[in-house]
Amino acid sequence: MDCLVNIFGRVGLESLLLDVPFVCKSWYKVTLNPQCWRRLDFSKLTLDDYWDFNDFTSRLMDKYHLEGKFHITAFIKSVIKRSGRSATYLALPSLPNDCTEEALLYVADECPALKALVLPSLNFLHLHEFKIQNHMSKWTNLEFLKLQTCFHMQELLFQISIHCKNFIALAIARANIGKDEASAIVNFLPNIKVLGLRYASMEKENLVTILQGCKQLELFDARDCIGFDEGDEEILKLASHIRSFKHEGSMLFDDDYYYCPNYRDDGFHDGNCSD
Repeated sequence: MDCLVNIFGRVGLESLLLDVPFVCKSWYKVTLNPQCWRRLDFSKLTLDDYWDFNDFTSRLMDKYHLEGKFHITAFIKSVIKRSGRSATYLALPSLPNDCTEEALLYVADECPALKALVLPSLNFLHLHEFKIQNHMSKWTNLEFLKLQTCFHMQELLFQISIHCKNFIALAIARANIGKDEASAIVNFLPNIKVLGLRYASMEKENLVTILQGCKQLELFDARDCIGFDEGDEEILKLASHIRSFKHEGSMLFDDDYYYCPNYRDDGFHDGNCSD
């Protein structure tokens, strides 16, 4: 039984919902164990547009005979409930229209064991009132946080430093890293090991501040940034202690309109950096 729980907890949410429970009664009973639902990746649960469902959503509707509009928030809440407050990894849908403030608040209240959290952009429509910094006290085990964008970064990092003593990895796409933000990273996350700031607006002096202050960095993704040049000798020297320092595509100025073709792909998954 324990072996099956361990296996089913690794197969992924889609298989756990749509395949495993329908093999046999004994496998179905195993899926009732909350430990099978510790890793909850809802990133594939999204609408391609306002009319069509993606394959995962379509399979769910067909398998469970759901009719009419698929209510993503209700579904997310029902799956989180299965975890029995034991979920350690959670990724919400990447598109803001597929993730409501109700779902975010439910995560804050019902997922106290989280170690890794991946959130969508919080600056659109119904999500603009959700302030993640106000909920950090509920995630004291958090080690990795990934955001598509971030406002009030200093306040967020301050709350992380107070409540999340094991925090080691942060990824924020398209961040605006000014003097205050760079200082906040150094002062509030001095022991950070993984930092993703791909597509950031970050002047060289602020990058230097981070490199000089965060001595335990092992992975640092600063690709495709605006504010410093790829291959800058001073920066490379300061980053020489970092096992993996990525800076390709960064430039001092952007002559053209800055466009991020795939803002979801920032090279960070589960707190790790990949090529």
